[in-house]
Amino acid sequence: MIWVLIGIIIILILLLAGGFYVFNSVFLYNDQQKGDKESALDPANIDSESDLMRPTAREYYKFREPYIEKFNKIFFKEVSITSFDNLTLYGYLLEGNPKEVVICVHGYKSSMQEDFADRIEIYRKRGSTILLLNDRAHGKSEGKYLGFSEHDKRDVARWVDLVNEMYYKPKIYLHGVSMGGATVIHCANEKLENVCGIIDDCGFDSIENISKYLIKDIYHMPYFPLGYLAWFWSIVITGISFNTSKGEKCVSETDIPILFIHGKNDHFVPCSMSERMYKYCRSPKELHLIDNCGHAAAYMRAKDEYTAAVNRLLDGEFK
Repeated sequence: MIWVLIGIIIILILLLAGGFYVFNSVFLYNDQQKGDKESALDPANIDSESDLMRPTAREYYKFREPYIEKFNKIFFKEVSITSFDNLTLYGYLLEGNPKEVVICVHGYKSSMQEDFADRIEIYRKRGSTILLLNDRAHGKSEGKYLGFSEHDKRDVARWVDLVNEMYYKPKIYLHGVSMGGATVIHCANEKLENVCGIIDDCGFDSIENISKYLIKDIYHMPYFPLGYLAWFWSIVITGISFNTSKGEKCVSETDIPILFIHGKNDHFVPCSMSERMYKYCRSPKELHLIDNCGHAAAYMRAKDEYTAAVNRLLDGEFK
């Protein structure tokens, strides 16, 4: 009997350790990982069948290189906020029209340069004021663990407060890519002051759904038990539950116009998530599904369509 009990205890320990490993691999973003991140862009890996940016990875990385070079020459004013859990988070401001402010939220283990060096050309041509964020645990912003859209939406709320303090009655627009897209969608029903539009570029609907998809796609394993154990560790360590914010609910409880953009061949975040949220959305909306387009590559693949849709949103032309 004692050996059965010992066996059960060992199995439980192994399962908890496995769940902790999955949690850490998803949420932890330390300095070493940041330093090693470029290895994922090695040409030897870009064409791999396991590359989540396929099939447009190589083309997209090459496309954004000149934009990043140009971006790095722009002078931004550094601003900061203190998060609800006392982290100092940094943003970078390019001032233009104080009545039209766009807050840009980058994606998972990415950066403002990687996700917005190209897209901010839309706003620079309009003369908008642009605020690019470093999410918690990214760039200069403090934090050990990612907010994975849940804590990030609370951070965005504080950035919105700062913008409203800086400018008189601005029209604020939230533009997010990937995890940033999920973040701005999860802000939709938070009644943030003066937020007038949301651009969701390939964002997921909920942490629960994207974690189920990725555990199957990356680890090739069923969600039970490791997914639920990672969920457990997330609650214990970060206070984040995977099912607190659901995109379908957020968009069904807002009157803010929303633009959904997604590549049809996205292997990181399925485009079915944007299709489903579009269906549930009750505010003025548009859905743009881009052919032959992997994750986050919609601006590259359909620049004119993307630009025109964003301009319609900011010009108040959504129905």
